[in-house]
Amino acid sequence: MCTVTINIDETQVRKVNPALTSIESITRWAQQLVDACIADLAEAEEYPLPEGLKPYTIEELHERIRASEADFAAGRVYDFDEAMDMIEKELDEELEMAEAV
Repeated sequence: MCTVTINIDETQVRKVNPALTSIESITRWAQQLVDACIADLAEAEEYPLPEGLKPYTIEELHERIRASEADFAAGRVYDFDEAMDMIEKELDEELEMAEAV
């Protein structure tokens, strides 16, 4: 058995879910969130990563974020429509190649 202490700002919680009007309802809500997180962790343990695949380290994630921010600042970005057009074009090309075989 494990005991976890969570500091909850009632005002912030009520902004997320105004129906939470009492400390008891907030506590139940927080317990459900914790239970969901534990279930996600258990599922992750049940389905390990494929061999050779490893998660990013925090440093790697921060580097990817820095690189993305630099790309954004330099204007190396696509809006949603441009990205969707590129994806559709690639899918069309792959479909054509598959049909040719």
